[in-house]
Amino acid sequence: MPTTLTNRYKDIDLSFQKNPKTKDIYTLTDVDAVKRSVKLLVMTNFSERLFHPEIGSGVYGSLFENITPETATILQINIENCINNFEPRARVIDVIVKDFPDQNGIEIEISFYVVNIEQPVSVRVQLERIR
Repeated sequence: MPTTLTNRYKDIDLSFQKNPKTKDIYTLTDVDAVKRSVKLLVMTNFSERLFHPEIGSGVYGSLFENITPETATILQINIENCINNFEPRARVIDVIVKDFPDQNGIEIEISFYVVNIEQPVSVRVQLERIR
């Protein structure tokens, strides 16, 4: 019989809100922690993290380009590589990039498995051009 572990993965919640009972910062656990990490990796630009300029997906740089099938494929590969290289708790299944030129944005849906959890998980990231 398989044993179930509780709270395999634990990260702090970046809202930094205080838990009224424990007086400590809220935490994200298991799937929620990995989802947050994947989303932050996708939204990170190269050279944005101090002492780790190699971390990033290059998504923001593509917002000002027309999304063709070739650029969508390049984005998918960059996102997959970023997650595979820098998030060991996730195993990518699929990355789908959709362009919304009328709204000046793109939508990225990432499906992945969290290590030691059987159900697949998906994260959707929507980015818009400001200018």
